[in-house]
Amino acid sequence: MITLTIAATILALLPRTYTATSTLLLEPRQAEPVKINDRGFVAPADDNLIDTAVQVVRSLALTLDVVRQLGLARTREFGGKIDTAASAAERERRTAEILLAQSHVRRVGVTYLVEISVSSTDPVNAARIANALAGRYIQLDSTKKQLRNSQSARYVEGQASTLQRQAVADDAALQNYMIRNNLMSAQGATMAEQEVSELNRQIADSQAQLAEQRGKLSAAQTQIARGGGGADTGSALASETVRQLRQQEAQASARLAQLDARYGALHPDVVEARDELADVRSQLGAELTRIISGLRGDVQIAESRLGSLLASRAQAKGSLAQNSSAQVGRLELERRAEASRAIYNAYLTREKETAQVGALPNADATIASVARVPDTPSSPRYLLGALAGLAAAAIAACLTMAVAEYLEDTVATCADIETGLGAVYAGAIPTLSSATRAKAESILPQDYVTMRPMSLFTESLRNLATYLGLTMSDGTAKVLTITSALPREGKSTTSMCLARTLAIGKQRVVLVDADVRHHSTSDALLPGRNAEGLFRVLDGTIRIDEALVREDRTGLHILPTLGQRSSEDQITEDAMARLIAGLREGFDIIIIDSAPVLGVAETRMVSRLSDKTLVIARWRRTPEKAVRTTLDLLAQGGGKVGGVALSLVNIKEFASAGLTDAFGYHKKFKGYYVD
Repeated sequence: MITLTIAATILALLPRTYTATSTLLLEPRQAEPVKINDRGFVAPADDNLIDTAVQVVRSLALTLDVVRQLGLARTREFGGKIDTAASAAERERRTAEILLAQSHVRRVGVTYLVEISVSSTDPVNAARIANALAGRYIQLDSTKKQLRNSQSARYVEGQASTLQRQAVADDAALQNYMIRNNLMSAQGATMAEQEVSELNRQIADSQAQLAEQRGKLSAAQTQIARGGGGADTGSALASETVRQLRQQEAQASARLAQLDARYGALHPDVVEARDELADVRSQLGAELTRIISGLRGDVQIAESRLGSLLASRAQAKGSLAQNSSAQVGRLELERRAEASRAIYNAYLTREKETAQVGALPNADATIASVARVPDTPSSPRYLLGALAGLAAAAIAACLTMAVAEYLEDTVATCADIETGLGAVYAGAIPTLSSATRAKAESILPQDYVTMRPMSLFTESLRNLATYLGLTMSDGTAKVLTITSALPREGKSTTSMCLARTLAIGKQRVVLVDADVRHHSTSDALLPGRNAEGLFRVLDGTIRIDEALVREDRTGLHILPTLGQRSSEDQITEDAMARLIAGLREGFDIIIIDSAPVLGVAETRMVSRLSDKTLVIARWRRTPEKAVRTTLDLLAQGGGKVGGVALSLVNIKEFASAGLTDAFGYHKKFKGYYVD
C-alpha cells in the first residue's frame, strides 16, 4: 500500500504534457529532366530519400522558420527561460533548439509516411506546431520543385532546336547514301535483292523444263536403241501424222497378207501391195526421225535459256554483294538517325510537359493527416504509472516474503535437514491435491494409494520405503517406528499410506497404532469398531492373532487401540518387547504409529525397540528447533533414527521455488504416472 501511495503521489505531482502528431505522405518521382524510352515505369524511392526527408524536417533551418512564423520565441514555454539580454536572432535560435528537443520525427515502418510529433504543455500549441512543421516542409519542397522545373524548361528549350537540326541532317545523310549506293527498296527489300529473287524463281522453272525435255529425249533414244524405232515415245504417240501412217501401215499389211495368201508372192497385186507397205513404212520412219530431231532441239533451247538465266543471276549477285558492303554504312547511318529522332522526340515531349507545368506547385509530399488537439496528456502516463506502481508493490511484496522466508526457522528443504539439523533426508510426501490432476478433495490419502497405485503420490511412498530398506527381503522382519516432533505433522497418515503401499506389494505388513492418546490410525482404518487390541495383548488378556484385524482389500493387518481406559493401561518396555518379538514371527514388516516425541515419553522407548525410527516434519510448518530437540531426545534414548521426511509438501511451490528434490522434475514424468 505504501508503494502504491508513493507512485500515485509522484504521478499527481508530475507536470502534464500533451503530444500532437501530423503525418506527411511522401510521393517520390524520378528526377531526370528528360526520360528517354519511357515505358511508364517509375522506380520506387529508396530508404535514403525517406531518411533525408526526416532529417530535413528535423533541421535547425526549417525549425527556425516555424519559430519565426508562430512567434514561439515570445511564448513562456519556449522563450521564457532564455536570457532577455540576448539578441532576437539568438533567442530564435535557442527557441528552435528547445523545440527540436520537444519534437520527434520518424518514418512509419517501411512506408512513405513520416510522423511529426510535438510535445507541449498546451494541447492547442502542440497541434499548431506539428501542423506548421509539416506545412513548412511542403512549402520548401514545392519551392525546390518550381526552381527545378524552370531550370529544366530553359535547358530543354535550348536543346530542342539543336536536336531538330541534327535529326534532319542525319535523315538527309541516310537518304543520300541509299540513293548513291543503289539501296532504294520496295516492300522491305532492295532492287538487287528483288532481281536475284526473281531470277532464282525463273532458273528453278528452267531447270525443271530442261529436265523434262531431257527425259523425253532420253526415253525416245532408249526406245530406238531397243529396236522399237521410237514409235512408242510420248511425242510420237501424240503426233496426228504418225497416227495416220500407222493406220495406213496396218491396212497395207493386212491387204498384203490377204493377197499373198490368195495369189502367192510373185503375183503382181502382191508385189504392188508389198511396195505400198514399204512406202508407208518409209514415211513413218522419216516422221519419227523428225520427231526425235525436234526433241533434241527442245533440249538445246532449254539449255540455252537456263544458261542465260544463270549468267543474269551471277551478274545480279555481283550487284547484291556490292549492296551488302554498302549496307554496313547504311545501318550505321540508320542507327544514328534513329537515335537523333528518339532524343529529339524526348526533348520535344519534355518541352511540352515543362511548358504545361510552369509555375504550378509540384511538391513531393502531402499532409496525410492533420495534427488534432489531444484530449489526454501523453505524460505522465497514468496507466503505465499504475502498472509500474503495481509492479513495484509486487516486487516489494516478493522481497518481503523472501526476507520473511529467509528469517523463518522452519524445515522446508533437504538442506535444512542435512545442513541445519545434521540429519539424513529421507524424502518428501506431497499433498494429494498437488500430486494429482484429478479432483481429490473427497478422497483420503490412505484410500488413494489403493485406488491409484501407479500415481505420483503412491510413488513418493515407495521411494520412502526404498530408502528405509523396507522393500528388500533378507529373511528377517523389519520394525519401523514413525513419529514426529509435534501433533498434526502427518505421521499417522504417512504410517497408514506406507503400510497399505507395502501390503499391496505382496508383503506381510502389520500396522500397530501405538498413539494411545489420539489413536488416529484406528479411527481412520477401523471406524466404529470396539477394538482394544493393543492393551489387551500387552497385558496378556488376548493373543496377538485374536487382536489383529485384516483388510480384505490390501491384506494389511492392523493392531488397533481405543486408548487408555484406566491407569493400568500402560505401554511398558518389557510388554512392548514381547509384542514386537511375537509380531516378528508372523510378519515381514512391522510399522508402529507412535505418539509425538516432545509430548509423550513412551515414544523414545518404542524407538529403542525398533530397527529404525522415521521422524516426520511438516513442510514449512514444523520449527527447526523442535525437530532438533526430537532428534536429540531419540538419540539419548538409544533410538536409531533412519532419517527425517517432509510431509504435506506442495510440489508445485516446491519446484517453482527451486528447492532441491526430485519433485523439481515432476513435470517431465507426467506420462509415467496414472493420477
